[in-house]
Amino acid sequence: MKLPLRLASATMLALCAYTTGHSQTTAGPASSPAANAGQAAAAAPPAPLSPGTSLASIGDTKVTLADYEASLLNIPERDRYGWAMDQKRVSQQVDGLLKIRTIAEEARRKGLDKDPLFKLRVDQYAEKLLTEMVGAKADEAAAAEFEQKRSSFIDRAREQYLINKQQFQTQKEVKASHILVEARSRPADEALAKIKAIRVRAVSGESFETLAETTSEDRTAKQNKGELGFFGPGRMDPAFEAAAFALKQPMEISEPVKSAFGYHLIRLEEIKPARQLTFDEASPELMEKLKQQYVDQRRSQTVASIYDPSKVKWNEPAVVGLKKTVDPALFRLPEQLLSR
Repeated sequence: MKLPLRLASATMLALCAYTTGHSQTTAGPASSPAANAGQAAAAAPPAPLSPGTSLASIGDTKVTLADYEASLLNIPERDRYGWAMDQKRVSQQVDGLLKIRTIAEEARRKGLDKDPLFKLRVDQYAEKLLTEMVGAKADEAAAAEFEQKRSSFIDRAREQYLINKQQFQTQKEVKASHILVEARSRPADEALAKIKAIRVRAVSGESFETLAETTSEDRTAKQNKGELGFFGPGRMDPAFEAAAFALKQPMEISEPVKSAFGYHLIRLEEIKPARQLTFDEASPELMEKLKQQYVDQRRSQTVASIYDPSKVKWNEPAVVGLKKTVDPALFRLPEQLLSR
């Protein structure tokens, strides 16, 4: 069963995922030697690989570790480690690289790389990559400069904290447990009657944990006894969230709550009220924003020192002539239709 948002199960409580554009249905870990080898070696840390290590090959065509790592540069640095934690994604990436390389070699055998337009596009792409590298080097240097001057930005961070203090508050969170009776596999009135009967047992003193373990149709309940942990606004099914936040006292049990997947009983465990963050708690976020602003400013300065729009010489007639126009006559009705 898959519930929306954080209510999918007690183990699916946090919203997280980095998605990629690789959606091709190529060989994944279930069918690749890399996946089988990865399962066998899961218990032991892998030995370091050299950049030239072949990851996959067809005949003399291969994809190396260096190829794979270069391809990951398209993913934001902060997300690369998490992205590579999915074996299917990793195997698809390697397979996709090998597929491209194999087809590209066939194109070379046919002489397609000699096409002048191809060469021009390669040059343009190389220029784009070089431009990105200039920006990356500028960002790296600016980040290092900021760290050297970090102490001088503390007062600015404190000023922003005081001006925007309302932005640095935690939201109210509740900790809850639940019992689910699905309504998709049975009539709604039958599901409602069942959850009402469970509630009678719960409010009569039976252990909520035991009832969750033995009666809940959330598949994770046997392991976690219905506990969902803490959650804030926007992380649950709306109806479930509203009912959970309406509870006032720990150990209070809700009336049956209808979600898209069935009926729930919710028991409130604990409340974390909203509170103001101290400057020390807020400063990492503030300093990171100041750092990003500094890096962006230095990048703009680097670009401006290289490319000055005021020095561009335009061939205006030629550029204006590139604009495409449509002949109005193409939209004119034939004379015989106008005469009717």
